Amino acid sequence: MGEAKIRREELRAHMIIELERLMAPATPEEDALNDEIRALEFYEIHRVPDAQLSYMRMEPQRCHQNAGAYAKLDPSGESRHVAGWWKRGGIFYFHSVVLSQTKLHCVTPHRDRLPLTFAPDFDIAWSEVAGFMKSDRRGADVPFLVRDFPDKVIAEANEARGALLAGADPRTIKMQL
Repeated sequence: MGEAKIRREELRAHMIIELERLMAPATPEEDALNDEIRALEFYEIHRVPDAQLSYMRMEPQRCHQNAGAYAKLDPSGESRHVAGWWKRGGIFYFHSVVLSQTKLHCVTPHRDRLPLTFAPDFDIAWSEVAGFMKSDRRGADVPFLVRDFPDKVIAEANEARGALLAGADPRTIKMQL
């Protein structure tokens, strides 16, 4: 098997796992949190330029650590770690950004350079537990994602998973993961 085909099969397996996670039945807790997130104020924010992120050694998919480190290392002491929700497609992702000089900025590298739609959630609190940072929202664990209109997301994920299992090229799947 060629290297490209191996990478494509690895991508297929990863996507199926992510899609199955999106297919979980909605819960009353998710529905309630969904309503609360929709009521938050969303802002369009930009990512810090790639060269600056590279210089600061920010890592992809480590937004909470990146934002915390950025705020902690800011020599002016003005930057703040802000947790909230990144709206991407039909999903609210738990995400962290930095508030610096009255502007929100994303300090996490991502292949998508488009502005983010982000809502700060000031009910999310951080605490250090055994040397690790832990988040909670009003005493409950913060989920990785919350589906906006779960039935629609479940249907899309089901369709995409079916296409992958039937042999579709993973690069042709249009659902944002």
